[in-house]
Amino acid sequence: MTPNPKVALQSTRISSGLTALVVGGTTGIGSAVARKLAAIGCSRVIILGRDEKRAGDVLDRMRDTATKGFEGSFIKGDISYVRGIKAALESLKSLLGNDKLDYVVMCQNGPPTGTVNINEDGEGKEFTIQAISRFLLTHLIINNELLNPNAKKVAENGRSKPLLTIDQSRRDSTVLDSVILEFNARYPQYTFYHLHPGLVKTELFDIHLFPFPLSYIAGLGLLMMGSTPDEYANIPVYILVHPDARKELGEGKFWDHRIKVKNPSVWPSARENREKLWNKLLAMTEEK
Repeated sequence: MTPNPKVALQSTRISSGLTALVVGGTTGIGSAVARKLAAIGCSRVIILGRDEKRAGDVLDRMRDTATKGFEGSFIKGDISYVRGIKAALESLKSLLGNDKLDYVVMCQNGPPTGTVNINEDGEGKEFTIQAISRFLLTHLIINNELLNPNAKKVAENGRSKPLLTIDQSRRDSTVLDSVILEFNARYPQYTFYHLHPGLVKTELFDIHLFPFPLSYIAGLGLLMMGSTPDEYANIPVYILVHPDARKELGEGKFWDHRIKVKNPSVWPSARENREKLWNKLLAMTEEK
């Protein structure tokens, strides 16, 4: 039987002294995940985003429900280009000091309009936020030894397929599936998950931003099967922190919004393809 994360988390309290990073934590799913982690006892939650006002609101709400001694912090960063991603990592290192991360949740998301806006690297900002930043931030966090042993990372697939052109969607999904598989293979001391939230009605979600017929598809999807950020946040938090999650769910690393196992497509499943993509991403971001 599929567990009910909301019910399971009602009686869950995680150990003291744990630190979480939520990228994209100023709004939407990221904000909901950050608040949920604080509410169930995470001692320190760091949110990374661009909007200071929204960050302040999230921090205030976390403190209202957190346990005594809670520490909430905000890193202002723009991860729509490689230089910004690396600057955000340096800010994280400085803020952590001697602490390390136990949980990393990546909810960053580019504007889901099917358009392409070129950044200073010559890449689309949307692709950089959605895919490159998830790879590069994780790579840098590991290389800078910012993770505690047995740390867990969740990457939210920030857009549902109907909200992108088909080619963009396939590309992003292929890259994200590939890097999650490869991170798990290269760093078995940690656990990496890829979650597909489906349609989530965030405060910034506006169907009028989409060209027809995408606006119609998005509106119909939200009406029929959409959820709110607070409803959905129970799923990644359950997978990360609940002591029975692995026993209940098994060893899967890819999950949909109903906590059903998803299988990566054929291309990422081939190790040689993943290695080629890995090397290409390193070259694109000037990493070794």
